[in-house]
Amino acid sequence: MSHAVHPWPVIVLTIGEGEIVADANGDVLTYPVLEDASPADVAADAASEACRRLGLKACRVQGHTEDGEVYEMIVDTEFGTLEERSTDPATTLTSGNGTVHGQTSVRRGGRLGLRRTSSGATAARGGVRRPQARRRKLMMWGSAGVFVVTVGMCGVYVLQDPEATPAATIYTPPPAQLPVPAPAGWDTYATWTAPMQSSTVRAILDPSGHPVSVDGSTLTAHDPKTGVERWTRTAPFTVSEVALFTLDGQSRVAASTARELVMFGDGPDPIRVDVPQNGTIVLDGGTAPRVDLSSKQTLIVAADGSTVSRVVPAAAEPIEALGADLVTADLQAGRIWRVTTDSAALPSPATLPSPAEGAELISVLGSIDGRVVAAWKNADGASGGASDGVSIGFYDLGTAPDATEVTQAGLVTLEGGDVSTSGLQLDRENALMLAGSVLVDVSAMEAHRLPGAGKLSAGYAWVNTDGEQSRINPQGEVEETTDSLQASVPDLITADGKAVTRAIGSPTGDSPNSLYALADTGPRPTASTIAPTPATTNTPAPTSTSAVSPKENP
Repeated sequence: MSHAVHPWPVIVLTIGEGEIVADANGDVLTYPVLEDASPADVAADAASEACRRLGLKACRVQGHTEDGEVYEMIVDTEFGTLEERSTDPATTLTSGNGTVHGQTSVRRGGRLGLRRTSSGATAARGGVRRPQARRRKLMMWGSAGVFVVTVGMCGVYVLQDPEATPAATIYTPPPAQLPVPAPAGWDTYATWTAPMQSSTVRAILDPSGHPVSVDGSTLTAHDPKTGVERWTRTAPFTVSEVALFTLDGQSRVAASTARELVMFGDGPDPIRVDVPQNGTIVLDGGTAPRVDLSSKQTLIVAADGSTVSRVVPAAAEPIEALGADLVTADLQAGRIWRVTTDSAALPSPATLPSPAEGAELISVLGSIDGRVVAAWKNADGASGGASDGVSIGFYDLGTAPDATEVTQAGLVTLEGGDVSTSGLQLDRENALMLAGSVLVDVSAMEAHRLPGAGKLSAGYAWVNTDGEQSRINPQGEVEETTDSLQASVPDLITADGKAVTRAIGSPTGDSPNSLYALADTGPRPTASTIAPTPATTNTPAPTSTSAVSPKENP
């Protein structure tokens, strides 16, 4: 074989009884194995056609058997061969762009020269297990669709290994290419994907750092490295929003729809929360879930699903659930209440102090972890700024139950025009606010005017200007750019640097929407060597790996 073989994409070849299925990154081909046909020839034909549909002459192939074994191969469309992928350093060279030039063993007598990988996770990375010193016994590919494996010995044997421990079969989500432009700083290469019925529900991280996806009523936590399922929970409704909370020292994953709310803790059963008919569920409004009522009351949810009631002053609206307390504000007058009991006798409000003489309050923007943020329009020369300058004030709340206290903790003056208060965005996990084109770091008490309005997600502001998407950090610095206004925005970034991003499947509905875990760096095949990738991936294929630890709880 003389054609260059890129490490991406990888054709998945599933060997079943009576048929062989080839998945060319979402383009699925099914080939029957008739009585007079050689399974090896059918496999080569299926892989060759899948490779042609990707626009390639040669491609990596992973063969999956019904018993969970995985084999590494390379298909060459010119010769119609499906051969073992060589891992001998003497015969395998990797060029600077990641292209693999490998010498492979040839097909002999209708049998395939294949190599079994050590685990599903290793197979997903393209790794191949080195031959073991102890003698292995191998099974022929017969009517049940089992591969013939050659390892340089004369005989063919039945697979046995007295020293091996029992293996558990798990599902390892396959890699894929993101069907839309990648966010600034990442490539479209996804190390794993997870199908979703809808791409409207934002993924979150559970307390262990596992990305949690939503598929209808099912919540699934994935291993951030491999995408393997770690735990699942089922809500009694179709979920429209999820969030993570720590309530009374206990972790809770909350899931809601328009009028229903449940939480999940250590066990699989949901903890139901009683939501009144006129209640509005708010999951992004503080350190606890809350239910705002039309009767000027708010219910704050506890770890066991019970609620406590807090009265909302007539001129105010709730801006944050702070533990069992409710922070409310008259947004235009700058009066703040911290309501600590269910009594109708409200504490005396505090009025936010003006940052300078003549400054005019634009609005109270919100509160994160008990720190209230407000925007002010400066008077001529106020705080050393121009007449059209604005100031962002930071105010810490006291804890006295009978009278609300506020202390000005910081002040930032910005040049330029007004601050837009419509469509305020909050990222509570990272203590960020985005008011129009003003990015506010609440914990660091900093504010920065951005080159344009954008979206706040995953600890960054994502701003589109002049045909580019920019990723801007909390310090107001552009870290990365990409030349696409249609670039996606990730829901979250894992501890190992993956950008977990949702994308819509095919408009015809024959392919699922998916969650993509984008590698921060990945293969970048050129347009001449790879055709555009289909919009989504196939259902994860089973792979075999060593025994898995019990499923974890959120």
